[in-house]
Amino acid sequence: MTESENLSTCFEKLRAEALPSLGIDDPLLTRIISARLLIERVGERDANYWWDSQVLSDFGQGTLDETVPRTATRSQIELAMKVGRKVENEAIDEEAVSLFDLGPFVESQIQREIDTIESGDGLDILKEQSVEITESGWTSSFAEGKLTVEPGIETPYEIGSISIDDLQEEEGLEDVLSQLVHGYGEATKQELKIPYYSLEK
Repeated sequence: MTESENLSTCFEKLRAEALPSLGIDDPLLTRIISARLLIERVGERDANYWWDSQVLSDFGQGTLDETVPRTATRSQIELAMKVGRKVENEAIDEEAVSLFDLGPFVESQIQREIDTIESGDGLDILKEQSVEITESGWTSSFAEGKLTVEPGIETPYEIGSISIDDLQEEEGLEDVLSQLVHGYGEATKQELKIPYYSLEK
């Protein structure tokens, strides 16, 4: 099985099995959270070093199991998303939409789903995803469509512009999610590419 196929299998298990077992059932929100978790894991210190984090590794899980045993899984998900958001916020304008910050409406829905998690060990599959990304396009096996812009060599890079209203419609949000996931697929080891949409005024 290739690197890309392994990541695709992991994404599908997160989306179809792991997150639903934790009580996260909304199909679109499950896709968003699965994409965030997988990309955050691939970017951790022991893999591609896009961020100085070990939240989803064996070490991170063990640490949280010791410190917050009853809420370790929820804490892992929240910390993983905070890591991605922090890195994005340091790189792009706050008036932007990115994978780890899809605007207040979507983020509040995601947080409500995460708040329902009490316990579980559905994230074990992520510990195995310490893979080095050597070629771009690695997210194409689990993101719909294809990237509609040339990413260029700079990061961050703009995919387009979007209105807050478009993010409140499922079809628009699905398109944005697909483009952002494809955009992260241009990143390789120690070469993070952060895609974003500017917000229409």
